[in-house]
Amino acid sequence: MPAGMAGAYVACYAAASDYQAALKSAVHAVGAMRLRFEDVVGEVRELSCDRWSEYVSQAWPEFAARLPTQAELPELVKSGAVFFGPFAGFE
Repeated sequence: MPAGMAGAYVACYAAASDYQAALKSAVHAVGAMRLRFEDVVGEVRELSCDRWSEYVSQAWPEFAARLPTQAELPELVKSGAVFFGPFAGFE
């Protein structure tokens, strides 16, 4: 974490067959970044690929340019990709 930060909340998006596989992939991706995963906060939800643009425009409009596009999403899902939304750090 950057200096002065104790931790962060982050939305994680993982292509998987079920929520348990998605969680496992997400935890592995966090570890690969040499960060420590502590807990799931909030709900694990399934998002429909065909509604990704709608989701991004509602949840993260100010970060839309940094997230995959609707056109990129099918290939990411097919490859089993894991990616993150914005990190919200805290002291």
